[in-house]
This record gives sequence, structure tokens and C-alpha cells, in this order.
Amino acid sequence: MALVSGMPAWQALGIGSGESGSLQKLQIKYETKANAKGKILKRKKFYVLFNPSELAYRKTVKWKPGAVADKGYQSKARRLDFGSSVPETLDLTLFFDTYEPHDSGTDLRSFVVPTNPFTSGPKATDVRKYTENVADLGRISEALHQPPRCELWWGRTELFQGVLTKLRQKFTMFMPDGTPVRAEVACTFTEFNTLVLASRKRELQSSDVAKTVVFQSTDTLHSIAAEEYNDTSQWRLIAKANGILTPRAIKPGTVLILPALRA
Repeated sequence: MALVSGMPAWQALGIGSGESGSLQKLQIKYETKANAKGKILKRKKFYVLFNPSELAYRKTVKWKPGAVADKGYQSKARRLDFGSSVPETLDLTLFFDTYEPHDSGTDLRSFVVPTNPFTSGPKATDVRKYTENVADLGRISEALHQPPRCELWWGRTELFQGVLTKLRQKFTMFMPDGTPVRAEVACTFTEFNTLVLASRKRELQSSDVAKTVVFQSTDTLHSIAAEEYNDTSQWRLIAKANGILTPRAIKPGTVLILPALRA
């Protein structure tokens, strides 16, 4: 079982903190209600049975190669021009086992030598009771009209914010009546941002790329100037850049250009 670099075994297996002995389980928070602007109003959460042994983050940035001219001749040198940034993803596999009781005194040997379900032993419950919590993250919510946005937390550490984009459930152990009692659930979460949130975070910071913001019903040019420039008097700069003569007539949803301040 591979472990995250620098992560002790007790933490990866979720069996204690190593210091106080308290159990720190990974939890997934997901939205259940949001307003028209996309702000999350209500959340629910659930805990996994066993913490993942590995977290794999992936980020792709696309660059376009271009030739560099040298004294009027085409050079063999190449220049890379920025194209786009693909949302980050997080891959992890969650383990679920309901055949044996799992607490701070769990015998982890069951992962190495599977228990024979056809012999006498503790009662088991259907593992899908737990795996369905994860599967539901990829289903359309009646209240949201889309799958929910999620936050993954491990103790006090936030691991990721995004939506579930890939799911693979593999059931590996069954009771004589066919009830699944052990499963592996492979998940991929993808970074998620609405247009408004992306604009607020000012993701494009290149000096030759104009910054933009989506005007909301609660916004004014003064409030945007205060947030962007920390100076409300710069509302005139925004108005001039966008050809605005009547600030109070700006309609919600209008995309405004935010020019860079020059020294």
C-alpha cells in the first residue's frame, strides 16, 4: 500500500493521530442548497470508513509552441505562448469494509489476509450503505438541478474543492446471499468555479491580459474599486475604461474591464 510522501502510516490508515491517539477521518462536505448567484447556503457531510493511502493531484497548463525569427531567417529555436489552464483534479481511492467492526482497535491484517465470509464470524451489513454516499455526489440533485459541489477535509486540513467527475466502484467481498461487504471506490474530483467566482479571484494576472469582473446587483463601481484597487476614487478609471456615463444604469451580468493602475 503506497503512502503519501512524508505522511506517517497511522495517518494514512486513519487509525489515530500518533500524538493524542484521536481518530482523524477524511470527511466530504457537499452543498444541498444554493442561491441564484451560486453561493452555497446549506451543506451536509459524511465521513469515510478508512482514510485514503494516497492523494494524487493533477494540473495541466497548455502552451502553444511558436517559431522565433532570427535576423530575418526562421530559427530552430521555439517560443512557448500561454494557451489555457485546465482545472486541477484530485484522484483518490476509498476503502469500505462492513464485514468486521472497525474502531481504534481494528485488526488491519484483514486488508492483507481477507476473512472468509463463508465461515462463522461477526454479522455484516451491506457496504453500499456507505458507498452510496459517494456515488450520490455524481448524481443530479433535485434542489440544485446539478450534482453538488464538494469540499474534502482531513481533520483541519482542506484537501480540495470541486465536483465529482469520475467514479468507479469495485466490490471485492460478498456474503453467501450476495450482499457486498467490502468495496473500493476510485474517485476523481475536478476543480470547480463559476464565472463570478473566477472573476472575483482575479485568476488572470498577466500584465497583457485585461482583468474582468461580472457586475452583480449588489455591486457599485465604488465597491469594485475598493475591492480591486483598495481605493474607491478609482471608480472613474473603471467607468472610463468601459465607456460608462451613468454608473447607476449598469445592468447585473455586465462584464466590466478592470484596467491596471499605472505608476
